[in-house]
Amino acid sequence: MVLEIQYPVFGYRSVGLDVRAKWFTSWYEEIRQRVPTRFVRLFYIPTSRATYWIYRQQLRLLERPTALTHIITQMESFLLRRRNKCPTVITCYDLSVPRTLEFLRYADRVIVPARQVKELLVEAVRLPHEPTVIPLAVPPAYRPADVPRVRDHVLNVGTEQARKNVEGLFRIFARVLREMPATLVKVGAASDARPRLVNLANELGISDHLVWKDFVSEDELLQLYHTSTVTVIPSFLEGFSMPCLEAMSCGCPLIASNLSAIPETVGAGGLTLDPKDEEAWADAILRVLRDPSVARDLSRRGIERSKAFSAEQSAARTLRVYEELSGQRSR
Repeated sequence: MVLEIQYPVFGYRSVGLDVRAKWFTSWYEEIRQRVPTRFVRLFYIPTSRATYWIYRQQLRLLERPTALTHIITQMESFLLRRRNKCPTVITCYDLSVPRTLEFLRYADRVIVPARQVKELLVEAVRLPHEPTVIPLAVPPAYRPADVPRVRDHVLNVGTEQARKNVEGLFRIFARVLREMPATLVKVGAASDARPRLVNLANELGISDHLVWKDFVSEDELLQLYHTSTVTVIPSFLEGFSMPCLEAMSCGCPLIASNLSAIPETVGAGGLTLDPKDEEAWADAILRVLRDPSVARDLSRRGIERSKAFSAEQSAARTLRVYEELSGQRSR
């Protein structure tokens, strides 16, 4: 039987994977070159427990029973059924939203991006099979560039969720500004938390040194990684942290949290600190801003660490999961 993979996507207008699913697209480009792939386009309606069954019925009607289905995020775990029509894989990136975990037991296989996520998931949910750890990867464009870095620019990429610790980041940056002028570039879509964050920035006196970028193109994001002095990721919880890998791959010096799966991703490729120790964070940022040799060392370490993550290898490991599951179903 020829192996064919199908990926559910929402909305008939989409031409491919949701661009926000960048954590998967580098794998997909590799996979589609090796096996036939297709998108199962589901008509979008607001998601709630009342509409889950509508999505499951859509998928049942539209997916091919001869193919394997891969649901690419646990946020869409409501697509899983007690009896899936065909072999089904789902990727679980983190445990930040507990309600997304309840359906995972219906998947034939679960893929996770880090050992730490696997350990937590096994404790939280009884699964029929042990999760498979497959690290994430970045597209080839994320690589060092021979361009000058903007002096004293601090970059943060991420949402405004509480687990991202944006409030702590602002307090850390206020400490930095007491010692020297700098600019914080905050990349991430606006949320309900934005008014509170704006008020906090005003209270801390950092507003004039803060640049909000709600949306940037891939090219602009690459430019930010290539030209910023340092990337900072002070999150409390991450299932992998793509911004850490993106920064390291581009040679941008990295300071990151030492919590959850971040140390597993960063390794020796950056400086990891307790995000609650805001004084230590400010001191570390100041060292990078003031001492080019510290910045160069972190850049070198990040580039070296990023070589451990490969889209080709991750795609090959994902394909092995597909092939193993497909073979079992055939028998």
